[in-house]
Amino acid sequence: MQTRLRHVDVPVGDAIRQHGVAAAIGMKHVASVLYTYRCTLACKHCCFYSGPHRPAIHVGLEDGLEYLRQLHATDRVIHIAGGEALMYYDDVLALCRAAGAEGVCPHFIETNTTWCISDDTARSRLSELRDAGVLGLLLSADPYHQAACPPDRYLRCLEAACEVFGDRNVAGARLTMAELEDLVVVSRDQVRLREYATGNPPCLTARAGDELAPWFPDRPVDELASDWMWHGPSEGMTCREQFEPEEMWEIHIDPHGNIQTCCGVIIGSVKRMPLGEYMRTGFAAHSALVAAVHRDGPLGLLPYAVERGYEPKERYPQKCGMCWEIRRFLRPFFPEAFGPAEVYEP
Repeated sequence: MQTRLRHVDVPVGDAIRQHGVAAAIGMKHVASVLYTYRCTLACKHCCFYSGPHRPAIHVGLEDGLEYLRQLHATDRVIHIAGGEALMYYDDVLALCRAAGAEGVCPHFIETNTTWCISDDTARSRLSELRDAGVLGLLLSADPYHQAACPPDRYLRCLEAACEVFGDRNVAGARLTMAELEDLVVVSRDQVRLREYATGNPPCLTARAGDELAPWFPDRPVDELASDWMWHGPSEGMTCREQFEPEEMWEIHIDPHGNIQTCCGVIIGSVKRMPLGEYMRTGFAAHSALVAAVHRDGPLGLLPYAVERGYEPKERYPQKCGMCWEIRRFLRPFFPEAFGPAEVYEP
């Protein structure tokens, strides 16, 4: 089985200096301040259910600094994500400046580029972030984002980011205007969009689980074990590699202090215990539900659900889709494990 293991023998700073931010992401994996669940877009494939109508809640300055301190100790590539964090540009910039003064600035910012309304705005904002200590940018482009994000904004942001940060520090497709305009066409053509979705399956959780799952055929449970999850194949029905501190692709700390890796599975809280302690002991040691998913994947959650009235199906569209359906059923009983509300409530 092919997996994308972290390069633990190369410190993250060396990886970035030698290879750039974009390549270091794949080498070291990532950890993020999930700054807000609010977003300028409401993409069909969103696994957090982010959108414009989410509460206007974001990480505050002091919390953000503490989260960045803890995240930097993981030796991963650190970023600020969302939602769309740059909806709160002034606050994000203030956090980056304060973090830069302590040496814990995020390495990159993730954005959907909707804010890039002019060349001057793109260059000035990215230059300010660079001067604060940010090293790069990750830009999103696909039929889901381009359904509502004008192509010129992505292209403008891409050009400005490569100019400000350098090409190797920018993660994002190098698309032409014609290619971006075709993504818009795909987004409006349900046949082509369905072909795109089934050819590039997202994790069928949150909005993706509700809006895109009907496009996928239901399959017997024993066929779901080979489904891909975050950036890699499954090891059977277990989700061990999603919850092992050194193997998990991504670690999030959200505005409530929740620690997550799979979207909507709360594996700890930095309000209760520092991230480093969870990393040292393992997340499964602190929650019977996390331990069940770690050991048996979504099958580990079935006894909890059946006990409370859930009727298991013989077929589901995807391993992550099965987990999403069971978790959503269990959330009223275990809101401390399956949350926050923003991920589960349309």
